Amino acid sequence: MDTKEKILQVALALFARDGYEAVSVSMIAGELGMTKGALYKHYENKRAIFDSIVRRMEENDYENAKRFHMPEDLFEKMPDRYRSTEFEQLCAYTLAQFVYWTEDSFASKFRKMLSLERYRNAEMNALYQQYLGAGPLHYVEELMGQMVETGLANESPRYLALDFYAPVYTLISIYDGGGDPAELAASLKEHMEVFVRRLEKRACELTESEEYKMEYPRSKKYSSSKFMSMIMGPNPVKLTEELMTGHLIKPGARVCDLGSGNGLTSLFLAKEYGFQVYASDLWSDPEENNAFFAAQGLGPEQLQAVKADAMALPFQEEFFDAVVSVDSYNYFGRDKSYLNEKLLPYVKHGGYIYIAVPGMVKDCHDRLPRELLLSWNPDQLEYMHDIPYWRGIISAAKGVDILCIQQMESNEEVWQDWLEQDNPYAIGDRKSMEAGAGKYLNFIKIILRKR
Repeated sequence: MDTKEKILQVALALFARDGYEAVSVSMIAGELGMTKGALYKHYENKRAIFDSIVRRMEENDYENAKRFHMPEDLFEKMPDRYRSTEFEQLCAYTLAQFVYWTEDSFASKFRKMLSLERYRNAEMNALYQQYLGAGPLHYVEELMGQMVETGLANESPRYLALDFYAPVYTLISIYDGGGDPAELAASLKEHMEVFVRRLEKRACELTESEEYKMEYPRSKKYSSSKFMSMIMGPNPVKLTEELMTGHLIKPGARVCDLGSGNGLTSLFLAKEYGFQVYASDLWSDPEENNAFFAAQGLGPEQLQAVKADAMALPFQEEFFDAVVSVDSYNYFGRDKSYLNEKLLPYVKHGGYIYIAVPGMVKDCHDRLPRELLLSWNPDQLEYMHDIPYWRGIISAAKGVDILCIQQMESNEEVWQDWLEQDNPYAIGDRKSMEAGAGKYLNFIKIILRKR
């Protein structure tokens, strides 16, 4: 370390201990064991030393943060939706900056100097805000605004920025009070993981205001008689569109359409969302479905039909980024062991399961209404249950986070599309629905994430 560098380091240590205003050139020189004249050969005055400190911070701020190694498991609990995005970079940089501001000797002293002087020196306060206050908060707010625009978040950018950044400020204050830096960094990492899980959950929740109404803009492309003749119950395309509103699955993801029937929902998922879809069904003919997909311009690299029993899926473990199941999960998923034993093994860690099932507003199996029995017998109605029932089934599973279990808006409209079809099953269902059975029925969406 040359003399000029020693002067800089000693001056900063004194500024951090006593405050910039309280330290004189004589004090700096005395600490170094040199005369003021010798010091002036390197710096014109105290202000020149301060300017050099600020320039050093400007030069080293980002590079010094980068040199701290990030924990390998920093993002292990974060969903793929937020990875490889600016948000991931923000999390990594924020944690690195926390370590930098607390463990790097130069940065820590610079921060303490600003903390001492910010209340009596406007320039020091401006620097403090630039590095630790309004500056980073504004940056986070801008990023949150971009996330709101792209659907990764759905709240006020300012609120989200405060929610994300406030603990950083608090933990630095705790460090200054004697807190262990490693423990505090671990707390910050945990905060970021919890923050993103809250973002993820809120992104799943549709607006429940009276003004909100599903318009089904994507489904309208599939409303022709050619497509509608393929449906096997209440319009599964519209159900899929509502289920996927605000979805968390990244484009290009490998998705299993479980219980895909004639493959209409699989086509919808591949074309409208850009997923690589496996149309998995036990009862439909894979050759017929693949011919249908080819006629729609989609080859096996993006969409292919597979004969698959939901109880014994013919795939490698952790093969799928996500599973989507529309109007079929209620046939095979009512066993509390099903998720853990039959489905979750095929989903990657951090992957998603999206389910839409026909349900009841309130279970009434102990006294089935006459309207329901006009079209269905008790054994058929046993496949339909209410939200508390499904919450009990899903809650029994281990290794899965419940992001959402709620009633869907789709009900009357999807039923109407089905009842208009000219096939024996639709005609049979008309008896109950025309008698008012719809008031007892709903559709339930369930969104899960594998840990």
